Amino acid sequence: MRRKTFSDIEFLSEIVESIFSSVELQRTLNIIVEKAATVLGADASSILLIEEGTRELRIKASHNLSPEYVEVLKAKVGGELSGNVVADRKPLYIPDAIKYFTERKDKSSLRWIRKEGLVSIISFPISSNRGDIGTINIYFREPHSFTEEEKKVISIFAGFSSIAISNAYFSEVGMRKIRALEALNLIGQKISSISDFESLVEVVYGETSKIMKTENFYLALYNMNENEVQFIIYVEEGKRKKTGKRKLQNGLTEYIIRTKNPLLLLNNVNEKLKELEINAIGRPAKCWLGVPILYGTKVLGVIGVQDFEKEDVYDEDDVNVLFTVASQTAVAIEKSRLYEETLRMAVTDPMTGLYNIRQFYKVLKLEVERSKRYNLSFSILIIDIDNFKECNDKYGHLLGDKLLKLYGQFLVNNSRKVDTVARYGGDEFVIVLPQTDKSNAVHLSQRISNKLKEYTFNVNTKKIFLTVTIGKASFPQDGKTYVEVMRKADKNLLKRKKEKE
Repeated sequence: MRRKTFSDIEFLSEIVESIFSSVELQRTLNIIVEKAATVLGADASSILLIEEGTRELRIKASHNLSPEYVEVLKAKVGGELSGNVVADRKPLYIPDAIKYFTERKDKSSLRWIRKEGLVSIISFPISSNRGDIGTINIYFREPHSFTEEEKKVISIFAGFSSIAISNAYFSEVGMRKIRALEALNLIGQKISSISDFESLVEVVYGETSKIMKTENFYLALYNMNENEVQFIIYVEEGKRKKTGKRKLQNGLTEYIIRTKNPLLLLNNVNEKLKELEINAIGRPAKCWLGVPILYGTKVLGVIGVQDFEKEDVYDEDDVNVLFTVASQTAVAIEKSRLYEETLRMAVTDPMTGLYNIRQFYKVLKLEVERSKRYNLSFSILIIDIDNFKECNDKYGHLLGDKLLKLYGQFLVNNSRKVDTVARYGGDEFVIVLPQTDKSNAVHLSQRISNKLKEYTFNVNTKKIFLTVTIGKASFPQDGKTYVEVMRKADKNLLKRKKEKE
């Protein structure tokens, strides 16, 4: 085995040059872990870094170790081997790993080093002026005694590696901020171009996922009138969960709504919830961040992210990023609502909320085309209130307007889900009955009349009973076009009204 000594300056110079050849963190780790084995002619090596949320050391780069070992190995700071090295900030030399772990009764480590065939181990701390980073571990699959010269070489190597890793890490943090700014700009552009709400929510989630951890993410809208929140999207461990509504409680989401301020809980979440007098709802988190979706001073909802396994996952930079996303989302939500309201107003009657005559004719034309294509029948009902003028004259037009709204809802409640109810004009309403022939139309018409005879409308403490006349027509028996069918239904209505005179 070729040994490197402290006097081998040229060799160390080449090593140092290679480990500083990149500022990309993972590439830097990969270079260092490969060179670490080369320094002492070792068989394998790894770099373990401290994960902020769990304070656990996990392998982030390895050389000549099995994927299974890389996946399973972890250590708490202050725990065995790498954990002790980080805590003590001193290197650890283990000539006989079997003996070392046997004495400490560490059965798990003993099983794995036997499986990997590891005999001797060196573990060196890596740190920066900002704190501990992790360890570099070098492994031998044959017994190895460590000379003082080797210890000096690996000490120098570990020192330069610490600097390289620290530089790469903080360079990546800086690049992350730049990418976040670029992503925020892109999110703003995408959001501003979207009108429908469903697409808007998907863009918010998708683009936010590119710049921060969103395996556990939700976007909830706040309905002040109904005193409830609706979870439009809820993601847990990367999987979509069924969303729904709930009345306001005393959870974290409601706290954001009340305070109108972001909230970051880095750790000790349960204790901080007690301090804030917030009830824990759902699965407890180790780290939680939520921001309000504000439009001026109006709270539209909340965006939240959380981690169930790790603490300190999010920081103030994440707060600023998510708050900016929420601000852009608020503008887009209002724009989307305005757009949807404009569409709704274009097709609905403002008094009753039913389809207006323009939309009714669109539905009717489509029904004619569909029925022709599939050789189907459909029918329409024109319904005229017999005694509406009397109610207006007796109680006034304001009560009459309320009565029309209640009557429209009565027709919806007593029609099928497939039927289309619209206001035709004045006190006349129409119903389109898909896949309904003439005999079934008569049956449905009679059912509405009978229900109405038993129904009382309560308006401004007044009890009002209505009677109606209904004209019917069916396609294709009464016409081949929507105009012909409507003309036939109208004639039928006039005939029925004359019969009542």
